[in-house]
Amino acid sequence: MQERKEEQKKDSAFDKVREEHKEVSEQMWMLKKSLQYLNDEEAYSNIRKVIDFFKDSVLKHFEWEEHEVFPIALAIGDLEIKQVVRELQQQHIFIISRFDIIADIIMKYGFSLNNEMKNKFIETSKEMLGAVLQHAQKEDKELFPFLEDKNVDLNFDN
Repeated sequence: MQERKEEQKKDSAFDKVREEHKEVSEQMWMLKKSLQYLNDEEAYSNIRKVIDFFKDSVLKHFEWEEHEVFPIALAIGDLEIKQVVRELQQQHIFIISRFDIIADIIMKYGFSLNNEMKNKFIETSKEMLGAVLQHAQKEDKELFPFLEDKNVDLNFDN
């Protein structure tokens, strides 16, 4: 009985991570769609929602990975998994740096962007979007299957 509860808990944590990755993908899709219509008020509203989601959820998710997931994978993983983790850590830095650029543009200009800033905003957002999706896919295909196979008990309270 106790073993079954532990198994459900492990499954539940991985299911929650996958669900969060699905939500991230949906938000990034909304951002991509909104970027096409940057002169439209609804697009700005969607972009604001994505930025808030990123700030409130994605950054928190990254922090959880850095403190809870990556140390375990580095401790028990072989060289291949360690390299996966290092790549994921580099992706965190890249994604956060792109978010910083976007946040800085919005803080300085709001959504009254001249063409130069609008182009920078769009290009940076696309870079961030692609990196976030690639990051989630790498975790789902390489890191989390390894951790599941090793019966790692993730504490997922996001």
